[in-house]
Amino acid sequence: MRIAAVVHNGVKHDARVLKGAASLKAQGHDVRLFGLTADETEDFVLPNGVPVHLQHRDLSDQKPRMEREELPPGRESAIWTSFRIQGETIFESVRDDFEPDIVHMHDHLALAAAAKYKQAFGCPLIWDAHEIYEDLASIEDVRAAVNARIIRENVRYVNGFITLNQSISDFYREKYPSLPDAVLVPNAVERVAQTTYDGRLHKKAGLNRDQKILLFQGGYSPHRGISALLEASRHLREDWSLVFMGWGKLEDDIRAYLDTGADRPAGRAAVTMVPSAPHDELLMWTAGATLGTIPYENTGLNHLYCSPNKLWEYPAAGVPILASNMPEMKKKIEQYQIGLTVNRRLDPEEIAEAVNALSDADLQQMRLNCGTYAAAENWQNYEARLTGLHLKLAEEFGIVKPEPASFRNNLVRFFRRR
Repeated sequence: MRIAAVVHNGVKHDARVLKGAASLKAQGHDVRLFGLTADETEDFVLPNGVPVHLQHRDLSDQKPRMEREELPPGRESAIWTSFRIQGETIFESVRDDFEPDIVHMHDHLALAAAAKYKQAFGCPLIWDAHEIYEDLASIEDVRAAVNARIIRENVRYVNGFITLNQSISDFYREKYPSLPDAVLVPNAVERVAQTTYDGRLHKKAGLNRDQKILLFQGGYSPHRGISALLEASRHLREDWSLVFMGWGKLEDDIRAYLDTGADRPAGRAAVTMVPSAPHDELLMWTAGATLGTIPYENTGLNHLYCSPNKLWEYPAAGVPILASNMPEMKKKIEQYQIGLTVNRRLDPEEIAEAVNALSDADLQQMRLNCGTYAAAENWQNYEARLTGLHLKLAEEFGIVKPEPASFRNNLVRFFRRR
């Protein structure tokens, strides 16, 4: 089959988009990725042979289009027009370069052009909802309204629906009942061999090799529990250090805490920072942590029901998790005993108390459980849900001949288990 996977970003750092394209390519399909870039239009081929086209994001027609359509002035009309232009820009890239049998739309901006894909190609459309777009953390009301409008006006064109977990699926089923039943494909990481730690995280952080590390890894963004972790560092035992590895707007807030443990022995700092690492080296750095943190704040349904990449990335490196007790994270952590959760109000003293109470035996058992979890919960164990949905729709639309009845019955049973 010819499959166009479309997304509003630059593709290169979107692990979910890349994994999905690779899985479909491995099935023998002609898969092409289409995205947007603020830079010059670019074409390249991924190492697995998937071609990528990134179209320059040009919003110069935003105001003229608002005038042509006689939209009321204001921010809502501006965002609505901008999002439609971006969705249509991706569509035009596909139309000018490819004639797909199936279009796989990631996120909601691509969904804005759903009607155009249907009109141009008459093919099945799969919508892959990575988040709850109308209730993102700290989203402004006007943007939430536009996101909801895009979904509301385009779900009628969707033939297949994919999302991350049952809680998000339940939200969409209640809010948009015309959507097809969701196929659940979480952000699991690809199966990897357990990493042998070489000491690099401790060395870069200036810590003794026997120092326990509470790691925050990723973007230093609001509503990710950074302030609670920083305050908790004041109450951690001296054999624990809080290490930040990433980038973002809250970097200065973190730097203000770097000297707070001046009374500690050398090599046992309370708070340290290290630069972010290349993605292909990330697990080798992560493996130095004793606990990996996911302390999301309860600011909107998207955080409440989140199951982020790190829920799989930390255990893949053999690192147990400390997370706020959001339902989907709590379910995985407790099912496999791969860490602990703290109350979502994120009280700093409670966080420190939970960390300090962990014995070496507790941590060792959690690390062993991470191996079990990584074997059971990886991308290879979920990718058949994605490729199976494409095949199911291709049969329904007459794109491919139906498989033998025995295969089809197995496929039906598989989707019932999703």
